[in-house]
Parts: sequence; structure tokens; C-alpha cells
Amino acid sequence: MDAMAAINQASSFLCSSSSSSSSSSSHREVARASLQFPKIQTNGLTTLIPKIQSNMGLVEEMDQFSRITVPKNPSKNPEVMEKLYVVLEAVSDRVEMHKNIGEQRNNWNSLLLTSINTITLSAATMAAISAAITTVPGAPLEALNLSSTFMYLAATGMLVIMNKIQPSQLAEEQRNAARLFKQLESEIKTKVAIGNPTLSDVNEAMKKVLAIDRAYPLPLLGVMLEKFPAKVEPAVWWPEKRRTSANEGQHDRNGWSLELEEEMREIIRVLEVKDKADYLRLGEKALKLNKGLAMAGPVLTGLGAIGSAFLGSSPWAMVLGTMAGAMASVVNTVQHGGQVGMVFEMYRSNAGFFKLMMESIESNLNERDVESRENGEVFEMKVALQLGRSLSELREVAASSSSRDGRAIEEDNTRAGLNFPKIRISNPSIIAPKIVSNIGLVEEMDKFSRFIPKNPSKSPKVCRDREVMEKLYVILEAVLDRVEMHKNVGEQRNDWNSLLLTSINTITLSAATMAGIAAAVATTPGAPMEVLKLSSSFMYLAATGLLVIMNKIQPSQLVEEQRNAARLFKQLESEIRTKIAIGNPTLGDVNEAMKKVLAIDRAYPLPLLGVMLEKFPAKVEPAVWWPEKRRTSANKHQNDKNGWSVELEEEMRDIIRVLEVKDKDDYLRLGKKALKLNKALAIAGPLLTGLGAIGSAFLGSSPHDSWAVVLGIMAGAMASVANTVEHGGQVGMVFEMYRSNAGFFKMMEESIESNLKERNEESRENGEVFEMKVALQLGRSLSELRDVAASSSKKGKDIEEFGSKLF
Repeated sequence: MDAMAAINQASSFLCSSSSSSSSSSSHREVARASLQFPKIQTNGLTTLIPKIQSNMGLVEEMDQFSRITVPKNPSKNPEVMEKLYVVLEAVSDRVEMHKNIGEQRNNWNSLLLTSINTITLSAATMAAISAAITTVPGAPLEALNLSSTFMYLAATGMLVIMNKIQPSQLAEEQRNAARLFKQLESEIKTKVAIGNPTLSDVNEAMKKVLAIDRAYPLPLLGVMLEKFPAKVEPAVWWPEKRRTSANEGQHDRNGWSLELEEEMREIIRVLEVKDKADYLRLGEKALKLNKGLAMAGPVLTGLGAIGSAFLGSSPWAMVLGTMAGAMASVVNTVQHGGQVGMVFEMYRSNAGFFKLMMESIESNLNERDVESRENGEVFEMKVALQLGRSLSELREVAASSSSRDGRAIEEDNTRAGLNFPKIRISNPSIIAPKIVSNIGLVEEMDKFSRFIPKNPSKSPKVCRDREVMEKLYVILEAVLDRVEMHKNVGEQRNDWNSLLLTSINTITLSAATMAGIAAAVATTPGAPMEVLKLSSSFMYLAATGLLVIMNKIQPSQLVEEQRNAARLFKQLESEIRTKIAIGNPTLGDVNEAMKKVLAIDRAYPLPLLGVMLEKFPAKVEPAVWWPEKRRTSANKHQNDKNGWSVELEEEMRDIIRVLEVKDKDDYLRLGKKALKLNKALAIAGPLLTGLGAIGSAFLGSSPHDSWAVVLGIMAGAMASVANTVEHGGQVGMVFEMYRSNAGFFKMMEESIESNLKERNEESRENGEVFEMKVALQLGRSLSELRDVAASSSKKGKDIEEFGSKLF
């Protein structure tokens, strides 16, 4: 009860410090900083009750009460369990809160960018019209000038605010926070389900909650993270680690050896010299670019406002009123459409990930009592998973590092395996036989009984089996983290697609409009032809450059890749859960799971530079996201058919033929068509905007005026249509979808062939279960599956029906 009294006392202090007029200002700051946002209802800790509450609907909650009351296990302290549940409730609420706030701030980014660019280009167009009709009697010059000036001033004000708060960076912060709270939620659930929690677990959980609160605050005013820091440092979202008291009487090495300790020291050196340093360097570059763009945008719109106010009185006013708006829209598109602030926050968080890894390894190595460390073999595997490497690759990295002197590490060794350092396993300082999940709390609680190993052969009393279970749990944690990571990266790249497409089309159409105005006033004395031509040419060139980049990376295709990766990691998560729940895991299962993780990592890499999938391959081939299947050694003495029969084997061969001739072939054919269309559109967009720039430059020149007008106006209109079809229609995504579907059928073929080639039926999957699994994958009943196979065997190659009814 001492700990509960301490918490209540702390709660009273926080409440009184925020309400009493006699409290000092510093105390008020402590009260606010400790939670960072008043929406979190758990700040009134006096309302703690001995049950778990969720943020789900009441009706959904009622049928779960029997499962979420505090466990009656006498070995578990009821008071500790109550406190853990209270922390768990707060964590679950924070997950949803950060998600919601992240969506709000992402909306700010997209809506403000679109609005500001539209306003800015409209102001520039009005300034151009005003300049063009200066000599026309009765022209509404004052109205045009006033409107243009007002819009420029409004855009300037909004840009100052937007560049100050950096919405894309705010959204990335909230994505990171939601993911970290999900990891903490999973840790606590596991501790409640299969551990024996103590008060130190409660205190540790509280510290982690507050550490993430400090690292990623919710409010904007007062405690918002500095968006343009004087020095780029890694993000820190974990509490300070303290060594436990050493017990010199322990002699068991707990999986550690001198070789492993030396390997971990070398990994620390590589992370320090290469990975963390590299991302801090990239972060500094992104910060400088963001600073420059943040100053340029409002300055240009401000100059545009000044120029618009003086239109008709000075030649330079025409230049400012028209050109400044064109340039400002390009600057805004690069900064907020390209999400430079998000990129900076991503680099900062990546550097924080490596710092956390280094501290975790150092914390274990500094612990003199090996029994107080995490198990050495499990820890090594977890580090390998964090870096996207196999154990042998991790050891090669360490050996390669130790063979070089000082800081002469030439290759970015740790990052090369995973291709991107955003994989942050929840907290590398905690390695235990645990399961973590990203599904809702109430949905999870009814599964706890299934996660507790009930098979006597899986009892923790058996040392080897316990080690296998620990390793499976570690892999499961890595898989769950990858699910969230690929979701986050998919959101980022989806934003690129929508924001860049909208901005490029707006710039392109504005350039065409200015070219049209210039052509219309070509014969008007005193018309500002040079300014209009220059503005139109500049916007066309800017759109061309942006389009070249966009068509190279194909954001819609990048998004589809991340969706596929997230789905495949979720499938792998389910497989591992099933193996833990009803199987009898072996080291072979651990190795197979590791191979599957790394295979998906290779199939759908996260980075853009160096390892991005080829967007316009010379040959369309199915996606491959599974490791190579190897036959097990046959045991010819087995007589049990394990659910297999000659008829079933023939049925599976016919299914292979159907999938090969119809399904896979059809999706490859569609993929080739989508690829050809995408290639043509990718070339057409920049080509048309480039022609528009040339046409705009020659407007008003008598020998070339006719074709210059056509290029200057028509090219822009056609380019916007091509861009809309390519990126609005997400042709790249369609190609990736077809490629992945073909890969699905190829995987099914290999899975069936692998079973059929296995001469020992006992080493195959159970025949009846496998047939049902194939039927489900193809969206068919067992009778329909057999009908398809029978129809295929009769018609030879003239197969009419597709194997799959799902897609």
C-alpha cells in the first residue's frame, strides 16, 4: 500500500500545484510537463479502480468483463495488478489520442498547402491580368490590385504560421508516439498475462509513459518540440537506465560468452561511427533545407503583395507581383508537398533508434552479474532482427569492424541488411518470453489463455524449450513493429502522392493560364510580355523537375508496396501466434520465422535511395516475399499417409496447372499493360511541361508566335491531364498490385510443389488441412476446388475458369 499512497500523494501534488494560486510557476510547469496534454484523463490518479477500462463502446465491453477483471492467481499481487491495469488504460488511451492528433495535423499539412498554393497562384494570375490591361481604358485595375495584394498578404500570414509549426513534422511525431505507446501496451499485456508483475514493473511502466510524453508532447503552445533546433540530436523516448546491484556469487553465464560480449562492443562502434552519425548528418541537411524554404515562402509572398500594391506605377512591380507568386508556389510545394519537416523528424528519430540500441547493449555489458542481464543468445537474435540481419551476417559485421583500425569503417554495415533504420523494436533493454500485439486491448484479453503454453513439453521448466519460446516471442515483437512501421511509411508516401500531384497540376495550369494571357495581350502596347513569359517558363520548368522526381519514385506504387508489406507481416504474426498457441515450437520454427522476416524485408525495402524496387523493370515478374523452400530429409520407413492420397496429389497438380496457365499468366499480362501505360505517362508529363516552358519563352516572337502559343497553352493543359491519369489514377499502384497478385499465385504453386516433392508424407503438411488451406486461399469450397481440378485435367491447356475467386 506504500506505493499506492505514494501515487495518490503525487496526484494530490499535481492537482494542487495546477490549481492553487500560492503554488510557484515552476510547480505549474512540472504539472503540465509531466503529462503534456490535458486530454489524458488519467492525470486524476485518485480515480484508480481495480479493473481495466478501455475506450471501446460500452456494449462491446460488457461481454469482456469476466476476462479483464484482475486475475485470481494467488501468486500475483492484486494491488500490483490493479496499478498495471490503470497504466495500461492510460497507454491505450494515448495510442488513440496520438493517432487522432496525427490525423488532424496531417490534414493541416494537406489542406493548408493546397489552399496556400491556390491563393498564391491566383494572386499571381490577377497581378498578371492587371499588368496586361494597364493601358486599357476603364480597366478595373484598383480592384485587381487590391484583390491580389490581399491574397498575397493572407498567404504570407498562413505561411508564417505553417512554417513555424511544420505540420508534416507534427504528424510524424504523433505517428512515432502512437507506435511507441502500442509497443508499451503490448509489453504490459504480456507482463499481466504470463509474467508475475511486481511494483518495480509498475514504476518502470510509469517511467516509460512519462518518457514518451516528454519526447512527443501533444500541445503546440509552450511545449511543442523545436522545429529548427540549433543542434540536431537523436530523439530520446526512453527513461534513463540504471544498473541493478551486482551479485558476484552467480557463475551461470546466462547465454553470454566473451566472444558475444566482444561482438556487441563492435556493433556499438559501428552504430556510433556509421549509422547514428549518418542520420544526424542527413538530419542537419534536411534542417538547413527546411530553414531556407521556411524563410523563402513568406518572403516571396510578401514581395508579391508589395508588387501587386504598386502595379502600374513601376516596372519592378510587375516582376514582383507575378514572379514572386510563381516562385512561392514552387517553394511551398517542395517544402510541404515534399514534407521536408517530416523527413527531418524521421532522420532524428532514426538516430534516436541507434542511440537506444547502443544504450541497451552498453547496459547489458556494464551489468557485471550475467544473471541480471538479458539472455545472451536471445539478445543477440533481437539485435540482429533490429538491424534486419541474420545471426551470421551480424557476426560478420562485428568481425569486419574489429578488423579495421579506429573509425575506418567503410560500409554502412548495420543498415545494409534491413535497408532502413526505422525498425525500432519496442525497448531493446527488455528481452523476455513475451508476446506483443497491436490489436485492441479488449480483443486481446480473451486470447491470453491461448498464449500461455499448456503443452507440458513447452513448460518453462524445460530450459531448451523455454529458449525457443523466448526467441519466437522476440521475432513476434519484431514482426509487430514492422507492421506499424510499414503502415507509417505508407502514410508518408501516400501524402507525397496526393500533395505533389495537386501542387504540380496547380502550377502547370497556372503556367498555361499565364501563357494564355501573354498570348492574348501580345499586340497590346506596353503589355508586360517578358514578365508573363518568364513567370510561365519558370513554373513549367519547376513542374518539369518535380514531375521527373515523382515519376522516378512513383509514390502510389511505393504506397502499395508498404500496404503489401504490412499485410504480409500481419500474416506472419498470425502464423507465429498459432505456432505458440497450438504447436510445439522448435529451433527449426525459429529459423524459419527469421528467414520469412528477412525475405519480406528484401521484397519490400523501405528506403528510396539505393535499394528501391525498380519502377520500370525490363521484364515483369511476380513479387517474391518468401524464403526458398528446402526439402527435408526423407524417412522411407514411414507408412502413414498423413492425410494424403493419390487422388489428392493429382488434384494439387491440376491446381498448379490452373494457377500457372490462367491466374498467374493473366496478372502478368495485365501488369505488362499497366507498366507500358505508366512508362508512357511518366515520359509524357515532363516532356509536355518542358515543351510548355519552351513555348512560353518564345511567346510574342513573330516568326515563332503561332507554335509558341500552342505549346505554351496546350502543353500545360495536356500535361495536367497526363499527370492526373498517372498519379491520380495511381497507375504505378495498379502495376504493383498486379505484380503482387502474380507473386501470390507463384507462392501457392511453390507451396504445393514443395509438398508434392517431399517423398516422406509425414514431413508434408497434413493433406486434408492443406487442401482446405488451398481452397480458402482461392476463395473456394472444397467441392469447388475439386471441380476446378477435374475440369483442368479434362481440358488440357484450354482452361476457361480461373483458379481464384478472390481476385
